Amino acid sequence: MNSKFFNKAGAAVMAAAMLLNGSAVLNTSTVFAAGTKYEFEDAEISGEVTVENNADASGGKSLRMENTGTISVDFEVEKAGIYNISIYCGGIGGAKQQNLTINGVSQGALGVPESDGFEAVKVSSVKLNEGKNNLLIEKSWGWSNFDYMVIEDASATPIVATQTTPVDPKATAETKNLMSYFASVYGEHIISGQQEIYSGGPHGLEQEFEYLEKLTGHMPAIRGFDYGNFCCPAFGSPDGSTDRIIDWVKNKNGIATASFHLNVPTDMSSYKIGDRIDWGQTTYTEKTDFSPSKAIVEGTKENQYYMQALKTLAAEFKKLEAEGIPVLWRPLHEAEGGGGEESSWFWWGREGSKAYKDLWIFTYKTMTEDFGCHNLIWEWNSYNFTTSADWYPGDEYVDIIGYDKYNCTKYLAENDWNASYEHDDSAISSTFYGIMEKYNNAKMVAMSENDCFSTVENLTSERAGWLYFCTWYDGGSDNINFLSNPLFNTEKDTIEMYQSDYCITLDELPADLYSKGAVTKPQQSTTTTSGDGSTTTTTTTTATGDFKFEVKSYDIELPANYLELAEVVVEIEGAPTASIGGALGYSTGDTPDDWVNIEWKGNADKDGKLTVTIDTSDMPKGLKNAELQIWWSNVWNAATETATDKDCEMVKYEVHANMGGLLPPVVYGDADESGDVNINDAVLIMQSIANPDKYKLTEQGKANADVVDNGGGITNADALAIQYIESKTITTADFPLTSKELDALDGE
Repeated sequence: MNSKFFNKAGAAVMAAAMLLNGSAVLNTSTVFAAGTKYEFEDAEISGEVTVENNADASGGKSLRMENTGTISVDFEVEKAGIYNISIYCGGIGGAKQQNLTINGVSQGALGVPESDGFEAVKVSSVKLNEGKNNLLIEKSWGWSNFDYMVIEDASATPIVATQTTPVDPKATAETKNLMSYFASVYGEHIISGQQEIYSGGPHGLEQEFEYLEKLTGHMPAIRGFDYGNFCCPAFGSPDGSTDRIIDWVKNKNGIATASFHLNVPTDMSSYKIGDRIDWGQTTYTEKTDFSPSKAIVEGTKENQYYMQALKTLAAEFKKLEAEGIPVLWRPLHEAEGGGGEESSWFWWGREGSKAYKDLWIFTYKTMTEDFGCHNLIWEWNSYNFTTSADWYPGDEYVDIIGYDKYNCTKYLAENDWNASYEHDDSAISSTFYGIMEKYNNAKMVAMSENDCFSTVENLTSERAGWLYFCTWYDGGSDNINFLSNPLFNTEKDTIEMYQSDYCITLDELPADLYSKGAVTKPQQSTTTTSGDGSTTTTTTTTATGDFKFEVKSYDIELPANYLELAEVVVEIEGAPTASIGGALGYSTGDTPDDWVNIEWKGNADKDGKLTVTIDTSDMPKGLKNAELQIWWSNVWNAATETATDKDCEMVKYEVHANMGGLLPPVVYGDADESGDVNINDAVLIMQSIANPDKYKLTEQGKANADVVDNGGGITNADALAIQYIESKTITTADFPLTSKELDALDGE
């Protein structure tokens, strides 16, 4: 791709859809009755579809579809209702996909399993009309055999999920509360969601949200984020995702979901760990020699690279956990791709289902057990192919199952991801029930991405109980507007959805969504850094009331390049006279045995305030963060000789450190150290590159000048970026930039 934006319609990604809109329904002279076996050789056929003599077929004949054509069957049922249709078919030379519509409504892709004979493919919970109905199979990949189909009544199929608590046994209270809320609305409502555009896009991060609020008067309850760029070891840099999640959840009472489009080097064999390379030398598609099976093997380059990404990611999740924020976390998504073992379009699925499942489980255990991130709801992407369950990591590693719904997208041939689009607002209930049943009704099923979110009428009449939808963003490299283009969602449908009682919007989420009635409601945190490098972080949080105390943890950021840590001063607010204790912990290695705790305790005053000074002089150099843990908080009743748990929160911390001999704070862009950023700085950078003996940058000047791919050295790209300050395209607050972001400015 030539863009810095995620392209959900591009060759490698938009193939997630595989859901096609049927064309006009063909007529057939043969009408079947419900309750019998319907032989496909009696259907109306067109194109390269032929009737073949086949001894393995039920009637001695079957249909063979090659590179074009349709199969159309008219049939009747006695009463309108919900039915299951089983289609007996087999893929020639591998698993295939065809387009399936019933009564002109898309039912998603028909996944045809590889078979020398015929296997049953169940199309679950389809709404049929009283009397005449039509089933149309239209060639997508072709090369399949079809024997017969059977229709069964399914009107009593319930929408259920038997596992509605987090699989992480140490999940935070807020995470448990959010899962509980999901369970309370599942099957009765759909929660609205919208993905933000990656890195802002040409129209800014708020384009979709402003559009929805202006059009409907409401905002989505769920906002989608992505950590792929931030956490990429090859080129990543902070992009504000964590701060935006904090604002969305804490200040707006919304729900945050995040995906992980993690890029890896296209040529991993020649990549050196720690190198910063251009975005164009990386990919999140399968077009790489990066091995997912090696990513879980300690000592391999793939493992070192992946662990760097997870460590960066864990630090962000710990910040959110300290704020009481859970994340609906959707990594390693759409792994199966086009179906089967060799059709993935992402690197994490390129070696098949076993390597993928091992990687998912490794990721889960690393994030929860090693890094202690317990604020995650783990959402796994499924398809509705007969092979999809082969990719399932297991009930113990998954909280919610998502499906990425792109049924307005049409592909012409196998492995040809050039797409055309046709409006299709089907609720694809057959896909919903098919996924629900495929995993034994254990998990709630969500529409984790979508082009069209369907309509209220279709969702309710077809009883498609998707937990939530999350529409992909407008724009991107192909300038496809998934939200606002009427090919996907008309204004009328959008207004009806967001204003309906069935759809839950941001303003309709409960005020105690995360606290479930607790009196605690944390507010925004602020961090300041003094001239000597000491940092102060303040959180305006108060807490009182009786409850069962659970261990709390907060990320403590340490100043960069300190010579020695002196102390950490922590302020806690809780119940008056409460006894409060815990530890300041830090890791000196990669295993749980390398964790060190400095324990502390104290008693709150009559106002519930406690200040604790923790001696950190023995902590080693080079640490980037520590973790403040509160292990208990209770008030002793001398009369009854009992202790009652009381809530409390850390509201402020200060890190005091010896910063002697270090450079002053970096002023990005000020290469000549004049106190101003202008064209002179760009000129000096170019002169220093062309003639370094004559035009020298000081160490401070080099630190200031490194504004593009910070840490990768001074290049002409730094000079070019500073010229955008002169043209007022950006400000110094936008520094540092990635090379991708600079390329985007150049494109503008």
